[in-house]
Amino acid sequence: MPVWNLSEARGRMIGEAEVRLQYGDHPTMFCMLLNHGGKFTDFPGSKYVNRKRHYVELIDIETFCVHDIDDMMVKLGYIDENLHVEMYYHFRRPLCDLDFGLFALASDDDVRHLAKYVGQHKLIEVYTEHGQTKLHTYSMSPNPSKVRIVEIDCTPKRLFLEWHDTQVEPNDVLTFEPNRNNPPVSPTRNEPSIDKVDMVSDNANIMETEIEHSSDDNSSGDEINSGDDSESQDGDFLLDEDNIIDDVEVDMREFHLNVDPDVEWIGGASKRKNHVVTEDGNNGNLGVIDMELFLSDSSSDDGIEGERNKKIKAIRRAHENKNAQVSEPFYLYQKFNSSKEFKDMVNQHAIDTRRELDFEKNDKNRVRVVCRGTITSLGGGTGQEVVNEEGKCPWVLLASKWKRDKDWTVKTYVSEHKCLQTRKVRACDYKFLSKKILQLVEANPKIPVKALREQLQRIYKVDISKMKAFRAREAALKIIRGDCATQYKILQDYLLEVQTQNPDTTIKLDVESEPNPDFETRTFRRVYVCLGALKQGFAAGKRDFLGVDGAFMKGPFHGQILSDVALDGNNGIYPLAYAVVEAETLNSWTWFLTHLGDDLGLASNSNFTFISDRQKGLSSAIADLFPCAEHRYCVRRIHENMRSRWRGDKFKELLWNCSTTYTVQEFEKEMEEVRKLNQECYEWLKQIPPQHWARSHFTGRAHSDIVINNICECFNSKIIDGRDTPIINCLEFIREYIMKRIVNVEKEIDKATGPLTPTATKLLQKIKDQAEEYTTSFCGNGKYQVSGPWQDQCVLNVNQRTCSCKKWEITGMPCKHAVSAIWDMRRNNGAIGIPETFVHECYWLSTWRNMYSFKVDPINGRRMWIKSPCPTTLLPPKHRVPIGRPKKKRRKSATEKEDMIKGNTVSRAQKTVTCTKCNNKGHNARTCKGQLPTVGKKGKKKNEKGKEKDKGKENEKGKEKKKGKEKDPL
Repeated sequence: MPVWNLSEARGRMIGEAEVRLQYGDHPTMFCMLLNHGGKFTDFPGSKYVNRKRHYVELIDIETFCVHDIDDMMVKLGYIDENLHVEMYYHFRRPLCDLDFGLFALASDDDVRHLAKYVGQHKLIEVYTEHGQTKLHTYSMSPNPSKVRIVEIDCTPKRLFLEWHDTQVEPNDVLTFEPNRNNPPVSPTRNEPSIDKVDMVSDNANIMETEIEHSSDDNSSGDEINSGDDSESQDGDFLLDEDNIIDDVEVDMREFHLNVDPDVEWIGGASKRKNHVVTEDGNNGNLGVIDMELFLSDSSSDDGIEGERNKKIKAIRRAHENKNAQVSEPFYLYQKFNSSKEFKDMVNQHAIDTRRELDFEKNDKNRVRVVCRGTITSLGGGTGQEVVNEEGKCPWVLLASKWKRDKDWTVKTYVSEHKCLQTRKVRACDYKFLSKKILQLVEANPKIPVKALREQLQRIYKVDISKMKAFRAREAALKIIRGDCATQYKILQDYLLEVQTQNPDTTIKLDVESEPNPDFETRTFRRVYVCLGALKQGFAAGKRDFLGVDGAFMKGPFHGQILSDVALDGNNGIYPLAYAVVEAETLNSWTWFLTHLGDDLGLASNSNFTFISDRQKGLSSAIADLFPCAEHRYCVRRIHENMRSRWRGDKFKELLWNCSTTYTVQEFEKEMEEVRKLNQECYEWLKQIPPQHWARSHFTGRAHSDIVINNICECFNSKIIDGRDTPIINCLEFIREYIMKRIVNVEKEIDKATGPLTPTATKLLQKIKDQAEEYTTSFCGNGKYQVSGPWQDQCVLNVNQRTCSCKKWEITGMPCKHAVSAIWDMRRNNGAIGIPETFVHECYWLSTWRNMYSFKVDPINGRRMWIKSPCPTTLLPPKHRVPIGRPKKKRRKSATEKEDMIKGNTVSRAQKTVTCTKCNNKGHNARTCKGQLPTVGKKGKKKNEKGKEKDKGKENEKGKEKKKGKEKDPL
């Protein structure tokens, strides 16, 4: 078992070269530079400040494990006896900075990752954090369980170092052995050999590192067009504890869809094949030749032998030139499938060598490339550059093809350069960079432009402007997601594929009216989608309740995503239908609800329940189409409107009490409290009909007492990443989310036990605990008189399943009075009273399982879509460029702006101040510029007082002048 040495780092730091000389003969040994006691600064330009360093020598990677770092932290005094401590360990990839080079060190997989770098780098830096971390390295590690919870069972013989009291001298060494209770960690056979790691390839592939940034990084001013996609709500949120939405997690991070048939993916398998597969090391001749290649290219049987010999000779010459110039990417007789492939390789070579290569000739049969680099000389003793115009760089490359031939062949190649390298390479444009950062942008679409620019400049060592990095990122996103405008042309094919793979699916496509019916194009207006499985599942859920809401799209073609979200038996969301329309208007809402009513079989006299945020035109559309339906308003939106005039927790509490009471008597009592507090607020609240926002006026159709439209808010937050994509990607993101969510909920159903859903079981148990304090008196005919504390007494009818508190008939779940009476049934009529049997069947586990038994079927890729028979071509809607910078942030309400916190103080934004000098609003006395005073009561009084003072001063001056004249003898 090897022994480690832990010594404090002071004075001159040990370099990589010194450590390599010490461990050069031991491929598995390395030295660790342990950084501890500090913290990381914000991204970008992260640093580890207030740190202390210790060298840990003689570490063998084959026996090293994460628990050994725990022992190091014990030796350094960070862990006390019998204490649970959360520790975070990170190691820095050699030759990388702290922004993109940190990786987690918390599991055996992370140790194997570290082992890849030990062969080439003998000095590894490790950073520690205590208690919490703000880095994302742990989410990028192969093992998701990352937090190091260290539990130390210390004995009196264990050595501890009190960090603040004892100072370790530079020459003092703490010696200890690795943890024997844990098996040694060694790299697996599948991992690459640690003594043969190619660090050049590591630097070239640095872009493949997954990078996660928070949305706060975009606020540094480095973005050309940034936005906050946050859907966070204000801190004054009204919480309904009995109707908390229980939703499952759906991983949509791997969602990827590209419907552009012409897209070329970088990094895939190359279609170009090498004819030479092996070589003879003795004489340099060919060892194996693919004979099928020559036979397939022959034009006739008579010329097979001659063509074969020619090709063998050509390949032999190309192979000899390739061996002679191993370091050069080009050689004579080199073959290319097309001129594009040849020019792409030239551009790549220009960037790699930082040379200014120019295409002097570029036609159908030949491409000639020369070097336009600057040849400089120093002369005149001035030390300035003098350009030698007569000299030219001799580097030249020529590739051509015969008119009947398809392959391009290198005919001329001079590899000598006399020019200087440059950091301004024309070939390094945004199109080239966009193809190189596809994997990075796909992993982190919101990577800051500044971080992307710095990383590209480190890799290619050329100058990249901020705008070029921004355009490269946008072009990469366009390749990944597809073009916004061209997707409308194949939208009909996508909708046909969805409808074909999912039977009984309703899809409605609306276009702008065209005066000429023979015109071959139509402009997109709206699209409505309701999958067949969702319609069947909603009917099986037995709950006539829908939340309706809209969310804006963030792409170049602005619009609104309208959605209908149902509620399942576990109080989880169940998306039913969605549409993309031009705006939230009466016409669009009427069109959307009309198709929804057709799918659900709703008539004008249907008893249905909707809940919404009172969007523009929605209330009128529901009233016109479904006059008998119950339309609830979100109480949170009512509170936002009320708070703009009447602020304070007292108003919020009274509003919530008025909304959540179940009887009309209690509602009127709470409204009276509002009137006593503020008469104007009472009159304003009275104008809103109580049947839209008070439980006391609800019916029992929906079997739910929800008064907050949080089901739609929950769904909108799930599809926020899809709203910033083209039309097909957006629709497919929603469809795939629903498809995955149904499967995830079904897994939760398989784990559930009992007659009711898990949420219904918790709510009923809470009701049972309250029912234990109530007493019951049987009155015959299924009626009971139930009494409890606080003068709570109600009349209950078990046969009709009603209670005078109205909670049973509104929610569909027995109230506390009903549970007490159900328990008393056995004593009176001999029946066994089980409260679960009196719960409405929408809360049953069997109903929940049946609701999610209908699955959304997958669809094929773009290449397998059936061409739509529609003769017209769909065009994108007219793009109306708004004034100013494009907006991507959600519009925050006035209450959210008021609740903003800046640092440790509450923001004074949206707070009106009044100047004490001029009585005007909008500024204070310190910044007053002498504005005219307002015409108000206070202003009049101040003006009158000012005039009186001025008059008094004038009278005094006049009297003094008169006295002076009298005394004057002249």
